Amino acid sequence: MISRHSHLSPLPQHTHYTTQTLLFHAVAMPLETTIVCVDNSDWTRNGDYIPTRFEAQHDAVNLVTGAKTQQNPESTVGVLTMAGRGVELLVSPTDDIGKLLSCLHGVKVCGKSDMAGAVQVAQLALKHRRNKNGGQRVVVFVGSPLEADAKSLVKVGKQLKKNGIAVDVVVAS
Repeated sequence: MISRHSHLSPLPQHTHYTTQTLLFHAVAMPLETTIVCVDNSDWTRNGDYIPTRFEAQHDAVNLVTGAKTQQNPESTVGVLTMAGRGVELLVSPTDDIGKLLSCLHGVKVCGKSDMAGAVQVAQLALKHRRNKNGGQRVVVFVGSPLEADAKSLVKVGKQLKKNGIAVDVVVAS
């Protein structure tokens, strides 16, 4: 038996559902602005994921951005990197899938990751988004050990909770 969620329309009572049937009955997801934080530190050169952790993240970012922009026509997605010369916002929140797919091609893998700083920059980008309606979300891809202390991460977490920003962390371990 398939459980019903609030974002799905009622399904006829059948015993077997295909993926196409479930996708057909899904209702558009709510408006949301998402910032995707990509780890481009030296640790992502590791070949434990094929071909590298960074390339695996690149594929995952393409999937996330595509899904987010297709689930609601007004949803926007932004991308930033967490290492190198510092945290860098590659694309501010946009609904242009072409910009989102091409933004990671020129990113260099170097340096150490700054997760706390990246989440703070993401929070600032969400604060200055175009459409103030809808939810806010940060998706953080982590492919290296965290060097931030617990105190700074708790501080950032409290700021995110205060501002109503959801956080998803994807760890490559």
